[in-house]
Amino acid sequence: MDYNIKKLPKSEMEIKIKVPEGQIDEHMKKAADEISRDVDIKGFRPGHVPPHVLEQYVDKKYIAARAQELAIQRAYADVVIKENIQVVARPKVKVDKESPLEFTATVAILPEVKVKDYKSIEIKKEEVKVEDKDIEAVVNDMKKYGTIYKDVDRAAKKGDRAEVDFEGFDGEKPVENTKSSNHPVVIGENSLIPGFEENLIGMKKGEKKEFDITFPKDYAKADFQGKKLKFKVELKRVEESEIPELTEELIEKMTGKKKSVDEFKKEIEENVKARKEQESIQKRQNEYMEKLLKRTETEIPEAMMEEEAEFILQEMKEDVGKKGIEFDDFLKQAKTTEDDLRKKYKPEAERRIKIRLALQHLIKEEGIEASEEEKLQEKEKVKSFYPPEQHEKIEEDFKDGNLGITIANRIVLRKLFDKVLD
Repeated sequence: MDYNIKKLPKSEMEIKIKVPEGQIDEHMKKAADEISRDVDIKGFRPGHVPPHVLEQYVDKKYIAARAQELAIQRAYADVVIKENIQVVARPKVKVDKESPLEFTATVAILPEVKVKDYKSIEIKKEEVKVEDKDIEAVVNDMKKYGTIYKDVDRAAKKGDRAEVDFEGFDGEKPVENTKSSNHPVVIGENSLIPGFEENLIGMKKGEKKEFDITFPKDYAKADFQGKKLKFKVELKRVEESEIPELTEELIEKMTGKKKSVDEFKKEIEENVKARKEQESIQKRQNEYMEKLLKRTETEIPEAMMEEEAEFILQEMKEDVGKKGIEFDDFLKQAKTTEDDLRKKYKPEAERRIKIRLALQHLIKEEGIEASEEEKLQEKEKVKSFYPPEQHEKIEEDFKDGNLGITIANRIVLRKLFDKVLD
């Protein structure tokens, strides 16, 4: 098989291939076997119909087209394997000549990466401190679970729990999806539109009120962004909160374990410190990657960016679906299309790929690997987060699925950051 390889700009490669006639005959038979599986011909078993017989029942051009497709797939794969070409996307194929078959495959390849003086990158390590206010903030949040609410006959104030009926109007016209009855709200927690809860302060049970609210420009529903509506509100109930003191009894009620207040606060301190340390590590890693990005030179192929942009779009679809919103409805509300979003995500796709390539380059340069022992230890950690009945599936995914690769990547990345951020 004759072929010629030519490097193109932006990490692409052009492969011109001539397929020998003998291979075309071989692929004609394979194509006939495939197609005959779906054709019922008397005297022949499905998948075992000779090409000359099949041609009496199926257009010869259809068989030839499938044979050509098989020949291109085989020839392209043979060249890629023989030349060890690191392909990162599907090729674009153009048939140059039908007989003998000649075609050109233009394919995106793994880009070359240059990182300038990455060893001089320094990220300051900040000391992690846990202050009394950090512990008190956690304690206060936990005490809320024991909060008792009692009805009161007075004007509502911040911290009260209220129930309200409300509806939004555009002029005198009711606006769809702005009406609610006996809606619960803790005044001051800002669970409703900014400015709404402040208007409840000073109202008494049974009192009615009207006020204007302008929705934020970044409001989740596009139809309401920056829109000004008049709300009609009736306060149906006011409850005063009684926040309990932190006692051993309350701690046992919240945690299910007996411990003193001092022990409980010590445990909170350790948890807060662990969280802050993790946040500090993540912050340093992010700062390192931003600096690394500026020192990285590479030409990312268009096909690679298109695939990454598509991946980002799919992530967005999942997030929108988790909120119970149909994606088509989301697109209508945002007045956009999937193609518009793909274009919008191109810069982020390029950034993600560039960081990924830079990190892979550093891992290779530093000779960092994940040992079998490290991968097995990490797998056991993964299993510890799941019930025993799921352990067998994890073992299978580790052996034959993507879990083994995911774990190996996690280990080498952790070892890289341990080294460069030390």
